Amino acid sequence: MQEVCGLFDGERQEDRLLTNLDAKFLRGFSDGKVIKAGRYVPANTYMILVDGENSGEVFQTSTEGYQGSTFKQLNINENMNEKFVLHIINLHRKSLRENKVGSAIPHLNKKLFKAIPMPIPPYAEQERIIDAINAAYALLTVIEENL
Repeated sequence: MQEVCGLFDGERQEDRLLTNLDAKFLRGFSDGKVIKAGRYVPANTYMILVDGENSGEVFQTSTEGYQGSTFKQLNINENMNEKFVLHIINLHRKSLRENKVGSAIPHLNKKLFKAIPMPIPPYAEQERIIDAINAAYALLTVIEENL
C-alpha cells in the first residue's frame, strides 16, 4: 500500500472561512462548523479516519474545507484506479479497526496500513475487477429485495 497510497496533512491556511470536515459533517449528520484556519482539503479529496473507533473508514469530501483533526488525506497514485485502491482498503477495514495503537486515543496503525498487500494488475484489469464487484453487488441487492 505504501507504494500506491500516501497519508498526509493538508497545507495550513488561515484567514479563510471554510467548513471543518469532521466525521459528523462527512457522514451527513451536521451542516458543518465554519472555521477560519486549518489544513486545507480540496473538494473530492479522499480522507481516512485515523483516530477513534472507526479508524480506517474512508470518506470523499463533497466540498473544500479544513481537515478534521482525526483525519489524514489519502494521496492515491494517479496510475491506479481509485475505486480499486479504495476497495482494497475496505477489505482490510476490520483489521485496521481491530489493530489500533495508543491507549488514550486509539488511532490507525499506520505501519499496518502501509503493509496492506496491494495487487497491481494493469489499469484495464483494475477497471474490469471493479465492474465485476459492482455487478455482484447489484445482483446481491436484487436478491435482497426479493427475499
